[in-house]
Amino acid sequence: MTEFPLNPEKPLAVTAICVIGLINATQMINLILSPMAKQLGAGYPVYFMLSVLVSLACIGGLWFLKRWAALAYGAILVCNQLVLLKMGFWELTAAVIPVIIIGLLFKYFDRMS
Repeated sequence: MTEFPLNPEKPLAVTAICVIGLINATQMINLILSPMAKQLGAGYPVYFMLSVLVSLACIGGLWFLKRWAALAYGAILVCNQLVLLKMGFWELTAAVIPVIIIGLLFKYFDRMS
């Protein structure tokens, strides 16, 4: 029987994702509150605020290496890309970081509980 330690060592990549996610959430809040966001219509700022809140919850879960957090964070990253596409703001370069993050999360998925 394989035993998992109570406090598995957190991979550096997961720590980096958490830090980058917090920085990104802070920037998104500033963007949501900007005058430019008001020009997009009422739905998009509300969506992105909910996205930030879900992302923050996922970052907390990732900090504790929870699988649900990796799955939810991957889903919100994909949803954000779809919303950017619908808005007409999507570019291939906008998908590079989310793809790397999702790849890293699934690389360490087996270390999560």
